[in-house]
Amino acid sequence: MEIKKYTAGVLQYIPFFYVIWSDDLLSYSEVSVVKKAIEQDKSLDKKAYEYLLTCLDKNTPPSYEVLKNWKNVISHSQVQLIESDTYPLATFSQKMLCHHFGDCPFNTHLKDIEINLGIQPNHYKHLFDIGIVENVVSNFYNPKEIDTILKGDQATVIDGFRDFLKDPIFEWNLKRDKEAFRLHVLKQVQLLAKKGYGAMSYAQPYGGSNNMIGYAAIFENMMYVDGSMTIKFGVQFGLFGGSIQKLGTKKHHDAYLSETGKATI
Repeated sequence: MEIKKYTAGVLQYIPFFYVIWSDDLLSYSEVSVVKKAIEQDKSLDKKAYEYLLTCLDKNTPPSYEVLKNWKNVISHSQVQLIESDTYPLATFSQKMLCHHFGDCPFNTHLKDIEINLGIQPNHYKHLFDIGIVENVVSNFYNPKEIDTILKGDQATVIDGFRDFLKDPIFEWNLKRDKEAFRLHVLKQVQLLAKKGYGAMSYAQPYGGSNNMIGYAAIFENMMYVDGSMTIKFGVQFGLFGGSIQKLGTKKHHDAYLSETGKATI
């Protein structure tokens, strides 16, 4: 990890660049907002300014090694991100700057990026290996009790599914190679199918348990692992399989539904 290779001006922007590049889909609106902030930031010297602009070039995205270094710089900052701060990410960047350089005025341009892009802690906290102090919004309820109520009669299904999601294959990691990422998501979906979750809403003759409520419940919990996996799961078993199930006849069910639930077609 090379922290000192970054000037103070560059370092404070690294958490923001890591967040916006984490999905490898830097949008034109993101580029516009961040570029405007950089251009208005008079504290940046020419070298920092030019480097930061190169980090916004959609045609030459940062390499995996650069992203890995950014993440290490963030993770080894020895500061915590406080969700209750008015501007959590901008304040975190300020604290990170304090840790490495001592002098650390709050940068209002980072605040502007956070506001204009609508960046919230739930968008990025899974990306950082840092301590995150979460908001305590009320002392009047026990979240475990609320969870029990919301699970209702699907508690056994949901608890079993949450335990299953502890399998190492569901650990979230940043994957820059699109084809490798797609293959990994496919393997996740195939494992879910093998466990019987894909066919859950189908009738028993086709490998399911006719439990649409349970299917919806596990689908909701899946989002806590990876949105890409959730979409792939939903398209395979809900959109495709559901169309066969609801729009097809027994002939179509017999021909396709079981194999759809197994993720073999």
